[in-house]
Amino acid sequence: MTTAALILMLSLQIVAGQESDRRADSLRIIIAGDMMGHGMQITGAWRDGGDSSYNYLPVFQYVKEYISSADLAIANLEVTLAGTPYTGYPKFSSHSSFAVALKDAGFDVLVTANNHSLDRGKEGLERTVDALDSIGLLHTGTFKDSVAWKNDYPLLLTVAGFNIALLNYTYGTNGIATVKPNIVNRIDTVRMASDLARAAQLNPDFIITCIHWGEEYQNTENQTQRKLARFLARNGCRLIAGAHPHVVQPFAKIATADGDSVPVIYSLGNFVSNQRDRYRYGGIALDVVLVKSDSLVHIASCGYEPFWVHRFRDNAVSVFRVIPVNDWLSHPEKYQLSGESREQLIQFFDDTRTLLPGLPFSGYFSAEKQNDDRHIPSLLPSQ
Repeated sequence: MTTAALILMLSLQIVAGQESDRRADSLRIIIAGDMMGHGMQITGAWRDGGDSSYNYLPVFQYVKEYISSADLAIANLEVTLAGTPYTGYPKFSSHSSFAVALKDAGFDVLVTANNHSLDRGKEGLERTVDALDSIGLLHTGTFKDSVAWKNDYPLLLTVAGFNIALLNYTYGTNGIATVKPNIVNRIDTVRMASDLARAAQLNPDFIITCIHWGEEYQNTENQTQRKLARFLARNGCRLIAGAHPHVVQPFAKIATADGDSVPVIYSLGNFVSNQRDRYRYGGIALDVVLVKSDSLVHIASCGYEPFWVHRFRDNAVSVFRVIPVNDWLSHPEKYQLSGESREQLIQFFDDTRTLLPGLPFSGYFSAEKQNDDRHIPSLLPSQ
């Protein structure tokens, strides 16, 4: 474990120990979706920096309180931090201030194994690792070499008296080969079974797998995803969070042989991006509370919060803000959305609830904790 990792782990324990409103035997985990960095986002971050530097902090200003409220917050970093030139699709490289903003927003760990891990090759992978290490932001999924992989994988997180093992895999890297000694964790059931067995030897209270899989822009998981989810559950994983489709996909529970069940969200969607087609301009954060009793850990609650990406013009430049949908529903005046933006947000909200009928909201942003229609009848656009 690197020095930076140890320091951050200790700080996580201290902060969690200072919280007065959290049960001593519970742990709240948030897992968010794809953190993208398209070209217009790069230009917007320059504008938010006053046309003199890159500043991503305002992008997350409305979600910082929510993300920071968790004991452990995880997200998928789907860009490299590979230096200049800063570019979006198809080969992403964002300024390192993007990661600074994610840490400032409250994210504790980033998973980095995805199809864009090698967009800038060996140098890009290593510069991304170095950038995250330099700010003390934990990460897993890509590694400089086998020594780093052996020392830090599976990633064991000690937070608020809980030991959490985190694993991360991707289906591929857009056809770009990994250059030795670098490692990108790939979906390989033999390797994954070995990793899960190794994780179990660390005696964690709970094992989470974040996995990059599925088909882009499809609202339903495919057979391969379902098969892999069953495999992970069968081999000891207790929670599965998917990414890559860039849209929200369904939530399910997989029954296990011991009579328990493993929650799986097949895709969390885009937490921030410049994708503006229906279903793609938002995503969710899975919000899970674990409870420990007599050294046994179980899931006390599992919910979600939807987030929509607001893109608007500031002096002829598009800038971005991630908006908690339930907070907007309670306090629309806070966000000053245009009529078109309101309709897009509501469409995303309705689409997401339709995809997740059995999963409640976390209740963080609103007194209305029911996943029903009471929020919005007067706000629905005319048909």
